[in-house]
Amino acid sequence: MLGLNKILMIALLFPLWAMAQSAPPLTVVVVIDQLPLYLLDRNADLFGEGGFKRLERDGKLFTECRYSHAVTETGPGHATISTGCNPLHHGIVSNVWYDSTDAEHYCFGCPDARRVSEIGVDSTAAAACPDNFRCDALADAWRRSYGSHAKIFSMSIKDRAAVALGGHSANLASWVNWSDGKFESSSYYGNALPEWCVEYNRNWSSYFDKTWEKLRGPESYAGADGDTLAYEMGDRSGLGNSFPKSLRGESLEPDKAYVRRMLTSPFGNDYLYGLALSCLEGERLGRDSVPDLLCVSFSCNDVCGHTFGPQSEEVIDMMLRTDSLLADLLTRLDAVAGAGNYWFALTADHGVCPACESSLAPRGVGGRIDFGTMQDSLNAFLTHKFALNELPEGGFVLDLGATTNFLRMNNVRQANLDARTVAQAAVVWLTSRPGVRNAVVTMTANDVEAIADDVLRRPIENSQYAGRLGDFYLHLRPYWQTSSIAATHGTIHEYDTHVPLYLMGRPFGTGRSSVVCDPTDAAASLGAAAGVTWETPRDGQARLSVP
Repeated sequence: MLGLNKILMIALLFPLWAMAQSAPPLTVVVVIDQLPLYLLDRNADLFGEGGFKRLERDGKLFTECRYSHAVTETGPGHATISTGCNPLHHGIVSNVWYDSTDAEHYCFGCPDARRVSEIGVDSTAAAACPDNFRCDALADAWRRSYGSHAKIFSMSIKDRAAVALGGHSANLASWVNWSDGKFESSSYYGNALPEWCVEYNRNWSSYFDKTWEKLRGPESYAGADGDTLAYEMGDRSGLGNSFPKSLRGESLEPDKAYVRRMLTSPFGNDYLYGLALSCLEGERLGRDSVPDLLCVSFSCNDVCGHTFGPQSEEVIDMMLRTDSLLADLLTRLDAVAGAGNYWFALTADHGVCPACESSLAPRGVGGRIDFGTMQDSLNAFLTHKFALNELPEGGFVLDLGATTNFLRMNNVRQANLDARTVAQAAVVWLTSRPGVRNAVVTMTANDVEAIADDVLRRPIENSQYAGRLGDFYLHLRPYWQTSSIAATHGTIHEYDTHVPLYLMGRPFGTGRSSVVCDPTDAAASLGAAAGVTWETPRDGQARLSVP
C-alpha cells in the first residue's frame, strides 16, 4: 500500500482533474485559417519563445498531419476539426452546394435562424446555424459529458468557422458582421448577446486611425519576394500592395470599407482576440471544477493570404504577429487557469497554394485559370455537342471552379438531356484544358468507386455525402489556380492539405512527432483524454502519450 507521504506527493504533482480522469478546468481550441505547415517551417527562426515554439516545447507538434477529404475549404476544414470526422460523415463537403432545383445552400445556412445583434433579434435577417451538421461536434460531446454548467463558447471573424466549432451546444457562437464591424450571433444560440459582448462591440472602430507597418526590421522579411508584387491584390481591399497601410484609407469615418481593411490586416486578429479575452473574463472560464471549452478561429490570416499570397511581406508580418498573439494568449491562460492546468489545441482548416509567379512555386510550373471564361467555353461546347439551337440562360454548369462542380439541372431537364451524359461530356472536355490534370463524374457512390486514380478517389470518397458533393470534380495540376485572387486553396495537393497539429497538455506529451495523422485527430484526442461520449465512432485517432 502507498504510504501517506507518497499519496500527498501524488496529489501535489497532479491536478485534481487529472486524478478524476476528466478534462481540466479549461480547454482552448485555436484554428488558424490558412496555415500550411510550410509557412511555419519557413518562418520558424523568426518566432519568439512564447508562441509556436512554446506549443512545441510544452506540447506535441505533429508534423505529418494532412487532410484526407477532397475540398480543402473553410467550412469542411472547421467541421472536420470540430467533429473528428470526414465530410462523408459530418456532411459539410464544401462552403456552398446546390440541390436538384439549382438552389444554393450555404454550408451553415439556416433559414429559420435570425441575426442577433446588440439590440436583440433582427427578424428581417437570416443567420447561420449548425443544422447541416450530420454528426455531433466536440462541443456537443462536451455538453453531454459535463452538463449545463459547462461553459462553451466559439468565435471567429467568419460565421461558418464559429458555428462549426460551436456545434449544436455552444452557449454562444459569435462572428463579425462585415457591414458594421460588430460581433453578432444567431437566434439558434439565444435571443441576446452577453453583456460583455455588447460592451466589447463598442471597440469596432478603435483601429480606424491605425497604420499597418512592419513589426520588425528588413532582415525579418528577407524570405519574401518583395514588398510590391505583381500578383498582389491589396488595392481591392483598399490597403494597397506596399507598406505602410492606412486602415483609414479614403474613408472619412469608420464604414464598411474600413471594416474590410481591418479584417484583411493583423488588426482583425487583434480585434477577435480582444473578444476572446472579454469572454474569458466575462464568463469566468476555467474558474471552477466544471470543464469549460473555448474555440477561437483566426480568419484574418486567410483574408490576408488570399489578398497578398504566402510569399508576401504582408503574410510574413501576419505570421510574426500571430506568433506574438499566441504567446500572449498562453501567458494569460497560465494566469487564469494555471500553467499545466489547461489543454490547448491548434491546427488549421487548410493550407494555401503559393502564387505560381512566386519563388515558392517551381520555375515554369503552374498558371492561372479564368474560370469564368472556361465556363463560357464549356457551355458553348455542350450546346454544340448536343445540337441545341441556343444555350439556355445560365448554361449547363453552375459556378465552375476547382474541385467540386454542379450542373444546372433545370436547364438539363429543359433541354431533355440526361444529366450523366452531360456530366461525362463536360469532364472529357475539361480534361483537355491547360492546367487540368483530371476531371471525374461524382454523381453517385458508384461513380466515385469507379475513379481509377487512387490518389484522387480516396479523398473524394471521404467527401461523398449524397446530394452535396457535386456532379463532377475538377482536379488541377500543381500550382494552377484561379486568376481572380493572389493565392487560394481547395485542392488535394500537399500545399493545401498539409497543416500543423499542436496538442498541449499532460495527456499528449511533448516535442515533435512524425506519425502520419489527420486533423480529425484533434477532436478525437481531446475527446479521448476528456472521456467524452460520442454518438457515433470518429474517423480520427486519439493521439495520447499518457494512458
